[in-house]
Amino acid sequence: MTYPSQAATRLLTGVTLAVASVLLVGCSSDPGDAAKVSGTPPAFEHIHALKVDPNSGDLLVATHTGLYELAVASDGTAIADGPVGGLDFDPMGFTLSGDTAYASGHPGPTTPDSFGSPNLGLIISTDRGKTWANVSLTGQTDFHALTVATPEGEGSAARIFGVDSSKSAIQRSLDGGNTWTDGAELVARDILADPASPGTIYATTEDGLAVSSDNASSFEIVPQAPALYLLSSDPATSAIVGIDTSGAVWKQDGTDAWVRGGTVSGTPQAVTVSGDRFYVADNRGIAFSDDDGTSWTVINISQ
Repeated sequence: MTYPSQAATRLLTGVTLAVASVLLVGCSSDPGDAAKVSGTPPAFEHIHALKVDPNSGDLLVATHTGLYELAVASDGTAIADGPVGGLDFDPMGFTLSGDTAYASGHPGPTTPDSFGSPNLGLIISTDRGKTWANVSLTGQTDFHALTVATPEGEGSAARIFGVDSSKSAIQRSLDGGNTWTDGAELVARDILADPASPGTIYATTEDGLAVSSDNASSFEIVPQAPALYLLSSDPATSAIVGIDTSGAVWKQDGTDAWVRGGTVSGTPQAVTVSGDRFYVADNRGIAFSDDDGTSWTVINISQ
């Protein structure tokens, strides 16, 4: 698998994922030119991230044309509400930490000027995306991946880590996003703060899964770890899951051992986990599995 420079790191197109190489492309300013995710409504072209709202259990979908909320029934039917807040910005990077949502990316055609242009920098929301506030780097930075570490103590500021599309080093803020410094030089597709270990950051790289125990100051390759491409974790259980470059699902549940599950279909674009439920956006659209990827239910979305 070939990882390009961070400036070229973009979302996957709908080609079949192969170990040898993966084609990465940027978001188009015209949704009609974007690579489509088969089986999803037009608004869901380019799915950047999936997160489960811990309060409602709904699935938040960060797309090229805004943030959507899915109420998913047990049979896989779902109603899409969105874009949330009527906002059509492009959240290239999106994550949740507690009651706060963090995002970055680009404004859409009708996004208010206050969001910043051409890049959003870091923005946050405390009402699940209905309203947003600028934090830092407004107009300057486009984070393609964001992760937030567990606070080191009561009253501590959030420690935020990002993959900046224009820099070759992991970006980090130890004061809630107000100021940023360079971490280790690393070309990463995805990053994840370990929910059970403050200061531990994982990154997927062309050399394998890398880990840092010093807030992204340095990284080393994890011996015998699968060649993961996407990562996620469940804040409630601290379980870490991932998808490797062949499309296989892996889970690490409190030990250093990784257990292989089933496989996804074609190219995965985003993944998240909540309890025993594993969500993925791939060539089928959005699907979920309750048995570590052995079987899948494709979500039938209506708007």
